[in-house]
Amino acid sequence: MEDKSLQPHDWFFKQMFSNPKSLQTVLDIFIPTLASKLDPSSITLVNTEKFSKKSKKFMLDLLFSCKINNEDTFIRFVFEHKSYVDKTLPVQLLYYNAVIWEEAIKKEYYPPIINIVFYHGEREWNIPTNLPTVKDEDLQEYTQKLNYILIDLNKIPDEELKSRISQNMDVILAMLVMKRIFDDIQNLRPILELIIKHKSDSLFIILDYIVLVNKDAEKVEKILKEISGGDEKMMTLTEKWKMEGWMKGKLEGRLEAQRKDIFKLIQLKFGNIPESLESFVNKCEDTDKLDEIFTKVALAKSVEELRDIYL
Repeated sequence: MEDKSLQPHDWFFKQMFSNPKSLQTVLDIFIPTLASKLDPSSITLVNTEKFSKKSKKFMLDLLFSCKINNEDTFIRFVFEHKSYVDKTLPVQLLYYNAVIWEEAIKKEYYPPIINIVFYHGEREWNIPTNLPTVKDEDLQEYTQKLNYILIDLNKIPDEELKSRISQNMDVILAMLVMKRIFDDIQNLRPILELIIKHKSDSLFIILDYIVLVNKDAEKVEKILKEISGGDEKMMTLTEKWKMEGWMKGKLEGRLEAQRKDIFKLIQLKFGNIPESLESFVNKCEDTDKLDEIFTKVALAKSVEELRDIYL
């Protein structure tokens, strides 16, 4: 089984987009001018661990090296899945750019870096793609700029994505699922029907992702059986998924691992774990909420600052 200890969205994105062909497809669809100048044979997924061990978030992004018009270039996918728009994203991008250049300067070269931000969160994206916004034209000339390419799945009609399915079935199906992942599971049924119709090799990964986010394996299984109409092959497929997938037990294992990480961090920083906080964490069944609690613990300067978590 694949490692799903990461955020489910990050895990899924990494599984579906780490193939060089995925990068080619994304560029062909969203940035055709750039795609026409790219040498497909030059695309290589970069192991980001060699660039920095300082930032865990950095490890979750996908970084590719390639040649564009025969010039060495880096293209990085940054995946934003938060329910709110993270205003710190530009700072993160600048930091990541500096990390890449810090490594590249050993070869006395500052390569071009193209940042592509994938977004499928529930709120409207409102961070300018070119920062800072400067009104004075004279000041504009001397201002350090950051820019990135935004691919907001919320702005792309489903039918437009479906019309591209022949280009790269798994990538298009992945984008459709990510776009609708926060909907009611029943609303994902047409996409599941499409996935089964096209016999996607990524079926089990997609099913795992849906259950990881929605935490309702039984409902997904029920929909699969409804789609099959009792078809014996589909029933066999469902059983195979249950054998190969994580299902409920895996989710419980992930929750337990998150709880242990939180308790370990509290003990390292403050010694004793407040009884009320321990009880609250043990009862929490939301992986995103546990991630939020972990972050609050990491940022807290005293155990008293943790009281708002459980009060």
